[in-house]
Amino acid sequence: MLIVIDLGGFRRGDVSLSMTPEKYSVYARQGDEEFREEIVLPPDVDVERSVENLRNGVLEILLPRKKGDTQEVKSHEDLPARKKPDNTNRRR
Repeated sequence: MLIVIDLGGFRRGDVSLSMTPEKYSVYARQGDEEFREEIVLPPDVDVERSVENLRNGVLEILLPRKKGDTQEVKSHEDLPARKKPDNTNRRR
């Protein structure tokens, strides 16, 4: 899961982050400007392996999935074959 928040005007020291397994909280304050956001997290993210990066006023939070919580992705070979259109009655 990737969370991107525009915090233009705030510096690293202005931003406070806190996280529980259920939610991620961002609080930023600089002078009279204030920003507060709480993001509810899905149960399959691993909060212990989160990575935060604040660069040029953009906060990126990467929350990987928990190990063992992978979803099976079907390859195109597993999908049903597409039926070709019947062009026998087509006008020319």
